[in-house]
Amino acid sequence: MTGANVRLEWLEVHGFRAFGSETRRLDLSSDLVVIHAGNSQGKTSLAEAVEFLLTGRSSRRDLFGGAKAEYQSSLRNAHLPADHPVWVAASFRDEGGVSRMVRRDLVSDFTGATECVSRLTVDGTEHASLALLGIEASEGAIAAPVLLQHTLRYVLSTEPKQRASYFKALLALSDLDLLRERVQAQAASLDGVPLGSGLTALERLSRTNFANVAVGLRELTGEKSEIHAEAGRLLVAESGRILKREFDSLNELVTALEQESQQRNDRAFPLTDFLSNPIESVPATPSLDKYADEIQRADELAASLLPVLTAVLGVPEFEHLDHPVDCPVCRTPKALTPDRIGDLRTLVRDNNHLLAAAGAATKALTDFRAQLRIWISSVRASVPKSGLWTVEREEEVSQASSDFGGAVPGLYIEARNQARSIASRAEDLVEIADRLDVVAETLLDLVARRRAIPDTIQISTDEIQRQTTILQEFVRGSEAAGKLRDVVEPVLRTRFSSEGTTELLALARALPGFVDEQYAIRQRAALALRLGRAAKIIKSAASAVLDARFAIMSGSITRWWASIRPEELVGFAGVKRRAAGAIFVNLVAALQADENTEVVERDALGVFSDSQLNALGLSTFLARAELVNSPFVFLDDPIPGSDGDHRLTFVQNTLGGLLDSGRQVIITTYDPKLAEYAHTMNESWDPITYDLALLNLVEGTEPIQTSDAFSRYMLQGEDGLSAPTAIGRRGACTAYRSAAERLAKQIVATNRSDAGTPTTVAEVERQAATLGELTPLVAPFTLSADEKGKWRVMPKILNPGNHDDDVPSTMDLKQIRGNLRKIHKAHKEKWGGRLAS
Repeated sequence: MTGANVRLEWLEVHGFRAFGSETRRLDLSSDLVVIHAGNSQGKTSLAEAVEFLLTGRSSRRDLFGGAKAEYQSSLRNAHLPADHPVWVAASFRDEGGVSRMVRRDLVSDFTGATECVSRLTVDGTEHASLALLGIEASEGAIAAPVLLQHTLRYVLSTEPKQRASYFKALLALSDLDLLRERVQAQAASLDGVPLGSGLTALERLSRTNFANVAVGLRELTGEKSEIHAEAGRLLVAESGRILKREFDSLNELVTALEQESQQRNDRAFPLTDFLSNPIESVPATPSLDKYADEIQRADELAASLLPVLTAVLGVPEFEHLDHPVDCPVCRTPKALTPDRIGDLRTLVRDNNHLLAAAGAATKALTDFRAQLRIWISSVRASVPKSGLWTVEREEEVSQASSDFGGAVPGLYIEARNQARSIASRAEDLVEIADRLDVVAETLLDLVARRRAIPDTIQISTDEIQRQTTILQEFVRGSEAAGKLRDVVEPVLRTRFSSEGTTELLALARALPGFVDEQYAIRQRAALALRLGRAAKIIKSAASAVLDARFAIMSGSITRWWASIRPEELVGFAGVKRRAAGAIFVNLVAALQADENTEVVERDALGVFSDSQLNALGLSTFLARAELVNSPFVFLDDPIPGSDGDHRLTFVQNTLGGLLDSGRQVIITTYDPKLAEYAHTMNESWDPITYDLALLNLVEGTEPIQTSDAFSRYMLQGEDGLSAPTAIGRRGACTAYRSAAERLAKQIVATNRSDAGTPTTVAEVERQAATLGELTPLVAPFTLSADEKGKWRVMPKILNPGNHDDDVPSTMDLKQIRGNLRKIHKAHKEKWGGRLAS
């Protein structure tokens, strides 16, 4: 985590674990925030809320034992409905002094083995991380600078191999391991490349009579062009020797093998005779609309004579006629005069559009008939040969199918019948096409004679198109030929497998692919060798860098260890690799019998006490925060209550060191003395203190700021609250009596000031100092009859705490503590959050 100047300004939690339907807000604007809470009051939920805000995850689920399903719906407060919103928000002041509001909403909780889903926003805009604030979550399960009880000893209790991963991620060495893993994976992937078409064909050839050819091809090396040339020469030479024929080129070999393979298979069983060929598209209907329009406009008689008149006008002698001549058509003497020639020219000129339309119609009809003949040929060619077999050929193939046995005879009959049906349907199509051709021929004659086209003579391809579609669908739905091929082909391959001509043909066809693959094999082998060497070099370098980084890490852990447990003969000797490897990492303890004896090193896990292991876990966490430059740390019970001997060294040395390093520190603790020490000894940092109370399970944990005298008395009472002896509980009794007296004085002073008589707590104290004297003074200002009764009872329960007997029980003291908290909260709410001081 980077961004050393980033600070948390406030935190809000809603619906997360112990926090319920009420949004709870904590002011975190100080460099030191101390939060005290009893067991099951929500302090760990608060720490996990910060972890969730920063990472969107829960290390509890990652690091605790048990099945993933045991954490189902564990982030949402159990007393809230499933659709109730759950979110954590905070204000971060970035390095530029700008405050940014960060919020993470829970979209879906853990479900079985499924991870939770959340949405992170910064100032209302969705983001994948907090990188824009200079905050980056670390790698691994412990991704946030939040110390929880299950993370305190994670690095100690986890396996050495996982510990190595933790430290490598922490020391920014994961990239080296990742690089080495990728190099090794790349090298391994080179061996796992599947065979391409060329090498697959070679593999099949190696199991035939051409095995020696396959061996020779596998040994080819060099550049691609060299491999290709040598492979072609080898195939031609060795194939010619085995087949006892000479071939001049690879193409000649392929052609010969294709012919031989087809002839051989057809001799055994003519599968190709059952195949249907595609049918050409039905020719488009010729358009005669233009001709029909022009013939309708023209005089039919004149139109029919246009060819004759055009021929007459084409006679050269009539080009410049200047005297009457005989008509060459009807032989009428002197019928053609210059004027008559002019009239004929006008008539022909006026009918040029008809001539053009007739020419276009003639061409369209002629093209249609030509396309129709081509289409008829494709229909006949589409018929499987087996559909046109003679009786003799059918009997011959039927006998061959019987020789195959099994399902072949039945499939043969089905495929033959389908072929016959295709042939019959195709012949019907041809008949339809022939009729269309006759219609087209009739139309051509009408156009030539410039006759109108009657409605009864029209070309329509609708029927032929429909029948063609039916035939094509029938062919596509005919599965017998395919089933027959699927059964017969494997048998044919088996029969001729030892011969190898089919496999040889397949390899000859796939030779370019074989050359590429063979060349790639050689290249991959050379690359795999280089990658293997590189992986060894990276591993060696990673070990050297790891040792150097471990020295830095060890020094940091040692400093924090010394701050918690100074002047002990049991110390920390460092983080070290086991033997010469970089996979296993040990934490080493340094043991001395006295200050003058030599240090003996042992694995810390084997010799440290439980208290020492806790200190080592804390030291490791703080070293981690230092190395990744965390701008703040959140410590949940850093010194367990059972280790009270080291609370003072922690507060004075460790906490002081963290604050001096410029880090914001937030501490939650069950130990009231640790909370009091942390506040008192660091008053120069203006710490903010809180007490967490879970008074209502649905509303959730409530943070109560405790920087005032009343709150300090309440905090002091926590230390002896659950003590088993009267002497232990007497201190709590005294503290709660002082808290009650302080609260009573504040209530009286506040109400009198509001009534127009400014009054301070000190002035009330001069009037009534003890709880018994204060009870009648506070009675007029109680907010309920219930509260008035509580004030009357408190002196009776708490006063025996001054004597040697009748000290209140823990249950009574807890009841008094709860009453004081509720009264304090109610009066603060009445007066806007403030009482007289």
